[in-house]
Amino acid sequence: MKKKKVSYVQQKIEFDKKTAEPYITEKFESGRVTTVVPSEPKEYTGKPLPDKQVKQLTMNKLLGFETDRNIDKRQRLYKNVISFAFIGFVLAVLVLTAYDDFFSSKSVISFSQLLDTFRITWFYLPCALLALGFNYFFKGFKLSILCKAQTKKWHFKTCMETGILGHYYNSVTPLAVGGQPFEIYHLSKHGVTGGVAYSLPIATYVLNQIAFVVIGVFSLVLYNYNLLDYDSHFYGHIPALITTLATLGCILCLFMPVAVVLFSIFPKASAFLVKIAIKIGNKLKLVKNPELTNFKTMRSVCKNAKSLKNIAKHPWAFIFTFILSFGETLAHASIAYFTLKFFNFNWAAAHIYEWFQVVTICIIISLAITFIPTPGNSGAADFSFYSLFNTQLAGGLAFPAMMTWRILNFYSYIIIGFVFSRFKKHSDAKRKK
Repeated sequence: MKKKKVSYVQQKIEFDKKTAEPYITEKFESGRVTTVVPSEPKEYTGKPLPDKQVKQLTMNKLLGFETDRNIDKRQRLYKNVISFAFIGFVLAVLVLTAYDDFFSSKSVISFSQLLDTFRITWFYLPCALLALGFNYFFKGFKLSILCKAQTKKWHFKTCMETGILGHYYNSVTPLAVGGQPFEIYHLSKHGVTGGVAYSLPIATYVLNQIAFVVIGVFSLVLYNYNLLDYDSHFYGHIPALITTLATLGCILCLFMPVAVVLFSIFPKASAFLVKIAIKIGNKLKLVKNPELTNFKTMRSVCKNAKSLKNIAKHPWAFIFTFILSFGETLAHASIAYFTLKFFNFNWAAAHIYEWFQVVTICIIISLAITFIPTPGNSGAADFSFYSLFNTQLAGGLAFPAMMTWRILNFYSYIIIGFVFSRFKKHSDAKRKK
């Protein structure tokens, strides 16, 4: 029986500089790439679509999704199954850690002792909130600097809003894939031209990945050679599997930045290597539809390379943004340190030394769990934090410390982003009226 040939359709989306609306500039169908000359936007006389539906259609275009009723049914079923599995996994971890902390052989701290502890350590909680604030500020400020370099105008308010909403969409999507498309959408809708709107989130993402990997490699070296004189509970007791996974996590996080840089310097050789890698993946049954995968990968790499080249034309903005990327990564990891100190975590070390120890361990764990495809690595992050630090805290404090850290480290992005998006929606609606 002759195998039916499948026709794949992919679209390249650009933004109209006048209207900021997305339009198709190239189509890929069955191995052919054809250029589509964009026409002038036609006046829409039908019933206006709800803002939510317009936003979803734009996101679908940016991500290359095709609408099909049967595909939608399968996607909904898959989404429901994954959602239930995700919730069950997270609840199981919470129940297990809570039971171990409150009903294990450790003596649980009394309420009066807890109050005495918080009277001494209360100021570490504002420090954790300040670290969270710096994480937001660094992201928005990076976008502002790059936007100023390319457009010669400050879009500080828009970029800060984009940073908040970008964190929100990264937190609610597996593997944090939703942030960049929505950042592009939000920037283009608020006065930033199409090309710049695309390049800013991509450039900040690539720089963030590089900074995260550099700090990760630095942390692995410090830990493996015990250069920070880690506590005996940690040095040598973190399984070799964790450090191995962290090393693989470095490679995974560095794949896209390295591919972009190499493609910028050696475009033909890089395209050939990508094609070979995808063919090997297809032979090993790891990659389906190699022709389509190759096209999507090269399209992404080409756009990212173009974005970085545009940013590299402004070296001071590039350098300053790169430095801020290190600050953003360290601010995010510092939330764990200040949360632990709030719950009376104490090593026999100076504060700055102790901070380095906790931050490097948290970075290693973050790299090791990058493979977990749940939003915010939920479940794995919770269990890892509890397993590492529960013996260093009094009975009954490890579980609350873990929950406080997760609220600040992950769930706060969802809560703040959701509240802000509702507020922004009402604000925009009033402004239109």
